[in-house]
Amino acid sequence: MERLNCDNDDAVHSMLTKLSTLWKNRAAVNQELPDYWNLAFDPDKQDFTASLLPFRNHQAWQEAPEALQSKCLSYAWGIYNLKTIYIECNVVVPACEDIIKTPPPSHNRMLLQDVMSQALLDEALHTRMSIMACNYIYAMRKLAPLDFTAFNLVTWREGLLANCNAEWERRLTRFAIACASETLITDYLKTMAEDTSIQAICHEVTRTHAMDEWSHSSVFSFVATDIVHGLSRKEREYLRSIILKTVQMFANNELGAWGTVFSMLDFPNAREILNDVGDSNEISVYTDSVESLINRIGLTGKGLGSSQSAIAALHEEAYA
Repeated sequence: MERLNCDNDDAVHSMLTKLSTLWKNRAAVNQELPDYWNLAFDPDKQDFTASLLPFRNHQAWQEAPEALQSKCLSYAWGIYNLKTIYIECNVVVPACEDIIKTPPPSHNRMLLQDVMSQALLDEALHTRMSIMACNYIYAMRKLAPLDFTAFNLVTWREGLLANCNAEWERRLTRFAIACASETLITDYLKTMAEDTSIQAICHEVTRTHAMDEWSHSSVFSFVATDIVHGLSRKEREYLRSIILKTVQMFANNELGAWGTVFSMLDFPNAREILNDVGDSNEISVYTDSVESLINRIGLTGKGLGSSQSAIAALHEEAYA
């Protein structure tokens, strides 16, 4: 495909080169990590930030015994890490592999492969870090591990790919969902990464993860900018639509996982909580990031409309 803007190509090349060069010292997960098993464990500290629970304001939750709430917060840590593992393995890694194996037509071909191979290594280490971190909490709290596979973002992605009619749609779908996820996760991680009141390991793991995901957001943004240069208007419209749809899935409350946890704990009034809360979380937490993303990578204007109109449509659809 024809490259559309040589000046922009030079800027993308410069940033990709910088990101690649800095990776060895930038990637927090690649530095010497603490021995999590030797971190001080405080049984009185929460293992998860309660303000992130989708049912935090529900009366049945607020009236539950403190010991039961504590177990739920430990399982919230398990849900977060298990979902992270599924997103890394099933969403981000395939998008990295696409570009490593068959990079898009670009003057930056080798750089695209380089930065995505670096991201791939980071994601493998994040996966290991999440496994260690949730197993640590299960062991210290003497809780049965959570087994759950049907995370909404992952199952929605599988359905979307199954309905694609062409390989270009499948490829852009894989990349769009990964790119949006790597951007949106920073908003979610920020809360726990800054919460020093939670368990030391939980704060340390989310802080390390957050540092890397801020960098991954930049990597995916500049790779996306390079890719967008070579797309037709139809392909740009498609990429943008999938990025915007990903916001709704990312904000999902994952009540399937919570239903499993409530069942394991025989939590009182669980059905009432699940029915009252519903699947959809507050998407406004993520809209600033996604608006910035579509502006930054060139998915506004030139017949695509403004980012403001895209966000307004997103809100309208979410609350219809």
